[in-house]
Amino acid sequence: MNREKSRNTLWIAVIGGVIVAAILIVGTFLLGQSASHDTDAAVRSVSLLYLDELAGRREKVVSSNLKQTIEKAKIAIDLMGEDDISEISNLQAYQSRMKRLYGLEKFAFVDTEGRIYTSLGIEENISDYHFDYKNIDEAEISILNLDTPDKKVIIAIPVDIRAFDNINFCASFIEIDMDEMLEGVSLKSNEGDTTFCNI
Repeated sequence: MNREKSRNTLWIAVIGGVIVAAILIVGTFLLGQSASHDTDAAVRSVSLLYLDELAGRREKVVSSNLKQTIEKAKIAIDLMGEDDISEISNLQAYQSRMKRLYGLEKFAFVDTEGRIYTSLGIEENISDYHFDYKNIDEAEISILNLDTPDKKVIIAIPVDIRAFDNINFCASFIEIDMDEMLEGVSLKSNEGDTTFCNI
C-alpha cells in the first residue's frame, strides 16, 4: 500500500513536472513572440522616423538647388548688356558664356511668337515645354521628357527685353539634366549591400 501510494505520488510529481515544464515552454514561447513583435514594432517606428527625416532633408536639398538655379538664371540675365542683344551672333556668344559659367545645358530666350533662341540657333518646338511663355509672371519649374530616362528640369522666368530686329523676348529658360539637379540627394549601395546617402 505504501508502495502504491509512493507510485501515485511519483506519478503526480511526474505529471506535475510535465505540466510545469509545458507551462514554462508555452510561456517562454509566448513571451518570445511578444518580445519579437515589440522589437519589430520598435524597428519599424525608428525606420519610419529615419525615412521621414531623410525625405525632409532631401526635399530641402532639392528646394535649395532649385532656388539657387533660379538665382543663377536671374543673375545671368542681369549680366546681359546692350551689346549682347544687338545682333543674334552676340546673343549666342553671350548664351554660350553663361552656359559655361553656370554649367547649364541650355540657356534660351523665347520671343512673343514662341520661337526659342539658343546658343546653337533658333528652335520652333515651344510646344514641348510646359510653361505659358505668353503669360509667365514668375519663375516656373517644369519637367521636359517626363516619360523618358532623359528627363530635364526646365526653369522659366519672365523677361521683357527688346533685342535685335525689334524682337521682343518675353521669357527665358534654362534646362538642366535631372541627375545634375538631384546631385547630392542620391542613394548609393556598395557591394556589401550597405546603402549610403550622400546628403
